[in-house]
Amino acid sequence: MKIFAPEDFKKYFYASLFLAIICLILAIVAIGESGQANVIEQSIAGQGSLYTRHDSQEASDLAVAQNASVIYQAARKWGTDVATQTFTSSYIVSGARGGYQNQYLVKSSGAGYKHSYQATRITGDFSGSSEVSLTIGEGGAESLDSLTLMDGNATFRGRIYSTEEGRPLTAEEMDAVGKLMIRSYLNITQPIKTPEDWLGFCASFSDSLPASVGPVKLVPLNGTA
Repeated sequence: MKIFAPEDFKKYFYASLFLAIICLILAIVAIGESGQANVIEQSIAGQGSLYTRHDSQEASDLAVAQNASVIYQAARKWGTDVATQTFTSSYIVSGARGGYQNQYLVKSSGAGYKHSYQATRITGDFSGSSEVSLTIGEGGAESLDSLTLMDGNATFRGRIYSTEEGRPLTAEEMDAVGKLMIRSYLNITQPIKTPEDWLGFCASFSDSLPASVGPVKLVPLNGTA
């Protein structure tokens, strides 16, 4: 009979606990989302090598592992009117051995900004997650809410870009190597753009009236002439 050392027991216990929690969460999500359309979901758990990615204009991720224990879950949801879109991704790795074959990348884009974080050369244990929500309001204005969490021993690279001026401008950048916990949060609401001469229609309206009507003054509803 094989006797496990306390360290081995703890390792397998936590791995089993993580797997049980993920399975419970996926079961609850599956019940809650049953019957809804416009959903893409994926869950992976086990031991081995992994390459998976999800791409959309608003958010994307990439999870890679080689000969490691992994727990991965992702879900993209959007309504029939595409007014609100959400993307969630989580990745737990145990026993990674470094190199670019062990990495996690998440990106989001909206409201004139881009949010990107990547962990490469993951060694040992690592956990990362991303939550992205993009809402399109009245007048087409976008609101982006993006949260990235990473914890582990890796090479990290993070960037926040502003694209409002028509070309990418760095709003935040981060490069680090080591065993770190990182939290990056971006919340942006794009202002509704109005024409510079937004009262110009008043003049054009008055000019289009027959001369016999005479000068016209536009006043607010319930206003006085």
